[in-house]
Amino acid sequence: MSFSDSSSSGFFSNPKTITKIVYILFALGFITSGFFWPSTLLSVVIIYNKRGELGNAMYVEHFDWLLYTFWLSLFLITLGLILTFIYIGYLVILLTVVWVMYRLVKGFSCLCDEISPYNTNT
Repeated sequence: MSFSDSSSSGFFSNPKTITKIVYILFALGFITSGFFWPSTLLSVVIIYNKRGELGNAMYVEHFDWLLYTFWLSLFLITLGLILTFIYIGYLVILLTVVWVMYRLVKGFSCLCDEISPYNTNT
């Protein structure tokens, strides 16, 4: 039995499965308030690694959706931490958390419905 054939038809070759795993890893790190931050970082690494291998544009759009969420939330949380010295940072952090949760729920919901997260009808 040769294991060299299994890479093309393995568990991680299905784009929908990969995208679900990435959403779950991202959410795990975020929901635990950064306690499992390596899982969010791992999801970003997987996105950058698998992004070129996806054939369907819809899954690429989900990856773009998550990358935009990651980088903008990182910027906004950093800005919020800096602004906590004048007390407005707490509001920035709270709004960022709500925004990320919305994007994770909407993105995963769109993935389950097999539509783009940029679809304006949802």
